[in-house]
Amino acid sequence: MTGRSSATRTPSADLLIAVENLARAGSTEDVVEIVRSSARRLIGSDGVALVIREDDACHYIEEDAIGPLWKGHQFQLSECISGWAMLHKQTVTVPDVFTDERIPHHLYRQTFVRSLIMAPIGHDHPIGALGAYWAQVYEPTDYEIATVETLARATANALENARLVAALSRALAQAELARDELRHRVKNAYLAAQSLAVLSLPPDYSRVFSARIAALARAHELIDQKMARQASITISELLSAELEPYGHDAPDRLVVDGPAIVLDSAQAVALGLAINELATNALKYGALATPKGRLDVHWRLDGNHLVLDWREADGPEVRTAALESFGSRLLRRLIEGQLRGSIVRRLERCGVTCTLEFPLASVQASHVPSEVSR
Repeated sequence: MTGRSSATRTPSADLLIAVENLARAGSTEDVVEIVRSSARRLIGSDGVALVIREDDACHYIEEDAIGPLWKGHQFQLSECISGWAMLHKQTVTVPDVFTDERIPHHLYRQTFVRSLIMAPIGHDHPIGALGAYWAQVYEPTDYEIATVETLARATANALENARLVAALSRALAQAELARDELRHRVKNAYLAAQSLAVLSLPPDYSRVFSARIAALARAHELIDQKMARQASITISELLSAELEPYGHDAPDRLVVDGPAIVLDSAQAVALGLAINELATNALKYGALATPKGRLDVHWRLDGNHLVLDWREADGPEVRTAALESFGSRLLRRLIEGQLRGSIVRRLERCGVTCTLEFPLASVQASHVPSEVSR
């Protein structure tokens, strides 16, 4: 047995096609089939075998040969030449298998094989091996060795790509499942809140409360559906969906005004959570806690930064402690952490004001303001 380093040779057109097909393979099964159907013809051998390493074992998973080899069998790395190639990270040629002590002769006597090439699949950490076999004592040419090594390298890349695609598919499937479960839980939470209102509150109060809960549910569903269909949303759409539930029982209490700026999905989600938190605080402590309270939300562009002003008026007196709640910490994490921006909240005589500023991922804006009043 002699060790061979990787040979350099311009591949044939057929070999290039095989390498391209491996690069496009979408699964491990596709990779195995491409190797099975093309390797023997490209090499010109009497047989080929694809071996995958499984812990300390060599698993012969596929073959194409003039007679049966070892498909479906597993051997210890130290018991077969494919294991030798993987452990030594080196291509080997064996002109006569029955004169080499590293060959398990009793296994080869059951086959047609008299000579072979074995190349590791993967350079630094081989994950398998590709073998080519001949039925007579034979010294493979440099071109044949180079072809086996080229296919082995392409197979290593293809198997790694297939592994990444499979991992991504599993992650996406899990994300889809988690999203569907979250949707189901949120919907149930809204329904439970409405049911508790009907059971616990006087009819007049329960109707108002249920209407608000239903509006919140519709806003959540609208944003969820829109972000599922597209990668961006305008600030007007986002704010209208988030604030629409708070304008039903007091017309004209909300004014939402600013240029038509588009947010990507990541920024839209973070800003939507921030607006929801501001609205929740205003409902508990500020302008949205009374029918006479008013809320103005204006935004503008300052270079590539979005500046959004939230101004409450005519609500109940708000104590400074209300601004330092858990909601304040959440707002800072959203604006300063996720959006890489800044937030300034102030308690003025007319009510709470808040200014959010953060850089936009990309600036897409119209110079004509779009106004939404309720």
